[in-house]
Amino acid sequence: MAMLNNHRNKKVRRSAAVAAFAMLAAIPAMAQGTPQETASARTALRYPDWSGQWQRIGSLNWPPEGYAKAGPAPLTPEYKAVYDRNLELRAQGVLAGDPPATCLPPGMPRVMKMSFPMELVVTPGITYIIADWESQVRRIYTDGRDWPSYILPEFNGYSIGQWHDENKDGVYDMLSIETRGIKGPRSIDSTGVVLHENNQTVVREEIRRIDETTMEDRITTIDDAFTGPWTIQQRYRHVAKDIIWVEYVCAEGNRHVKLGDEWYFLNEDEGVLEPTREGQPRLVPENRSKP
Repeated sequence: MAMLNNHRNKKVRRSAAVAAFAMLAAIPAMAQGTPQETASARTALRYPDWSGQWQRIGSLNWPPEGYAKAGPAPLTPEYKAVYDRNLELRAQGVLAGDPPATCLPPGMPRVMKMSFPMELVVTPGITYIIADWESQVRRIYTDGRDWPSYILPEFNGYSIGQWHDENKDGVYDMLSIETRGIKGPRSIDSTGVVLHENNQTVVREEIRRIDETTMEDRITTIDDAFTGPWTIQQRYRHVAKDIIWVEYVCAEGNRHVKLGDEWYFLNEDEGVLEPTREGQPRLVPENRSKP
């Protein structure tokens, strides 16, 4: 243990030395600018470099290790019944409990599963989380503002963050976030676990870089569909070069159509909407002649 603590202390001292060197190297440039530019440069030195691309590690299930290992979602009896009903419908071919199947945004907190990679852009007043998935953008306000008297509901909600210097080296290394005002319908993942229809979800996060190649987002979801707060630790792998960004447009190539409470599958070859469950009526007569 003493050796481990000594190793950690050396890493902290090394980080502090690097930060101090960066500050000293920037001083000549600061001196040449206006007082406002100098103050801005000094402020910028306090923020971490989280640039590059970040790719999800682990399962697309809400617990990254998967439900087989993590166990089932902590659902209330009411929402366990909703989940069971969703499973019944899915067995019949109905995509119940998965709003993005109709090209709705995943929303918070599901967007942080990152089916596709993300980019983090850090500025003193706002940190942007840009997801290739549905071209979603989260704005985390870190300018010291309080919660507004009214929040216009959005799938990604309204996020306020605060920076923390956990190892006391003069550079921020953890961003804590609270998100409110999240619009529904939303699911926690694609397995049929939905969030409460009252849309009173609150999500709290702690984002930190745990080593040179790994970012961790400790996500706690507080929702009335659950028996209590549900915390997972989602990690992301860093890509620094040869980065490829993918434009994902859900409506392009999507063949699932929902009309009222019924799901259909688009058969483009015949120009019809095919049933997805047994006994479901077709939307065109069976004897429709082909062109």
